[in-house]
Amino acid sequence: MAKEFTYTDDSTEIREWAESEDVVLERARERLDERGVPLTNDELRERIEVIPSPRRIKSGEEGVFDERRRRGGKRAAQEVIESGMDVGLGTGSTTAWAVAEIGRLLRAGELQEVRGVATSLQSHELAKEAEIPLVTLDAVTELDVTIDGADQYSEEEPTVIKGGGGAHAREKVIDAMADELVIATDEEKATDPLDFPVPVEVMPDAREIIAERVREVGGNPELRMAERKDGPLVTANGNLVLDCDFGELEDTAETARALADIPGILEHGIFLDMVDEVYLGTAEGVNVLTF
Repeated sequence: MAKEFTYTDDSTEIREWAESEDVVLERARERLDERGVPLTNDELRERIEVIPSPRRIKSGEEGVFDERRRRGGKRAAQEVIESGMDVGLGTGSTTAWAVAEIGRLLRAGELQEVRGVATSLQSHELAKEAEIPLVTLDAVTELDVTIDGADQYSEEEPTVIKGGGGAHAREKVIDAMADELVIATDEEKATDPLDFPVPVEVMPDAREIIAERVREVGGNPELRMAERKDGPLVTANGNLVLDCDFGELEDTAETARALADIPGILEHGIFLDMVDEVYLGTAEGVNVLTF
């Protein structure tokens, strides 16, 4: 997690972020001095919050600091999470803001006795730094709610496509465990019908035969390559990912069934009929879709 300083009054708004608190303090002091705002170091520190680090999220600074995603993630945490809950903590830039906000609410005493189960190593590390108590997946059998992200969502059906981060197998287990699945995202990811290439996690030795079976059911599979190392992306489960382009999914349920029937596929990225609410960050605020 990074750190962010925020100061607002009737005539001034200052927002500075950095990976360390010392750098944030230095930058904030410079901006305040420019505007003649006298704050002590203690008052500065009171205005510093833990936020998602752009260095740890694939969308980078532009994605993380998209105001729509910030609003959607924080609002979902504020309205959905209650004291005493066991919560699935999803993956992605919008969900990272929800994780940060849950941590803030716990530290402020506005929430108590909340435990998190992370859907990925990324969300696990974010939750640790936000001081959210964590339990392992095998320590629980059900969750009160999961807040997760999506690569694409539908406004017509309670279905999303996930797996852009390669964690969709674990994400689907945790999302399915929850009494309620809340998707936190932004308005640009709405598409009907869904047409995002479906991530499919596959056994490495079976990738060629699986790719052939995907073609037989109408998909165009492409092996996902790693971004910062040679060779393909390897998931936390030691598998590979095929991104399977089906074009527009006119029958999402049939595509999900066809993929589930192919031997060697651990999990596909169609989260069919699982979504209860979508917290949708927009340019004006946050809209909530309920299914």
